[in-house]
Amino acid sequence: MDSEHPATDFPVTHCPSCDTEVLCHLDLDERDTEILRCVECSAAIDAASVRWLDLHDLEELGYGYVLPPGGCGRPGCGNGRCGRASPDGDAEPQA
Repeated sequence: MDSEHPATDFPVTHCPSCDTEVLCHLDLDERDTEILRCVECSAAIDAASVRWLDLHDLEELGYGYVLPPGGCGRPGCGNGRCGRASPDGDAEPQA
């Protein structure tokens, strides 16, 4: 993976097997060489086809950030006291 991209960017490519735009991830092949794979079907991806998107751009591809069921991890979160935005864009109610 290219270290010149910020840690907040995500690798995305067109997967020929899925025939759609997908996230990809780093893996090792049978010789322990780094390769990229589709997160949907695990097909090997050509590194030259990867582009980098930030979190907000991923929504256009159908990916999104969702808070876990227990909340964001702060004390009291998940009990209606979280100040983070909910997936629909509205702030969670404050207690």
